[in-house]
Amino acid sequence: MEIEKYNYQGDTNVGFYATVNNSYAVIPRQFEEKEYFPEKTVQTRIAGTNLVGLFTAGNSNCLLLPESVKEREVEKIEESGINYHILDSIENALGNIILVNDRGAVISPELEDRKKEIAEALGVEVEIGEIGSIENPGVCGVVNSKGAVIHRDASTEEAEHVKEVLQLEDINIGTINMGSPYIGSGSVASDDFILVGHDTTGPEIGRLDRVTVERD
Repeated sequence: MEIEKYNYQGDTNVGFYATVNNSYAVIPRQFEEKEYFPEKTVQTRIAGTNLVGLFTAGNSNCLLLPESVKEREVEKIEESGINYHILDSIENALGNIILVNDRGAVISPELEDRKKEIAEALGVEVEIGEIGSIENPGVCGVVNSKGAVIHRDASTEEAEHVKEVLQLEDINIGTINMGSPYIGSGSVASDDFILVGHDTTGPEIGRLDRVTVERD
């Protein structure tokens, strides 16, 4: 497992710029392609911006795109071979409001009317949920197949809900980038690697390591 500090064009909020999982990575131009990225890695803009991680969410089965995605951006995704679905919703910041892995997804109450559509696209169980009483679960956590670190103010009930829906071995609360509770804004993760913003401290990395890395 690689855990690396990385800023995109000086911004520690690396989670706003990339969507990664075990099958693919979607990143903006000038985002460094790491040697441990999946073979399916595509550089593109989404909704005319570099905020790929803010506007998309997905697992190994499917990448969810917002209605604001541009035609040329969709073509880039198609050319990469990544399976995708354009979500029929006025909500565009999908990365903020969907926390997902290959076993489940926790989505914002704002997407309740799209729950079935999301479940069919991602191929997993989908449930409504909040983290730290915040209706944006995507920005409040980072997750892979083993575990998740979520907003420091998450209740025990919220943490157990996320753990159950995403079928995790472990879950814990924490921060990123020297105290930010919005873990998803400052990190991205797969089963093989984690990228965190440069301001992330040793103890913050240690918590991510304990929760998300498989031990022999």
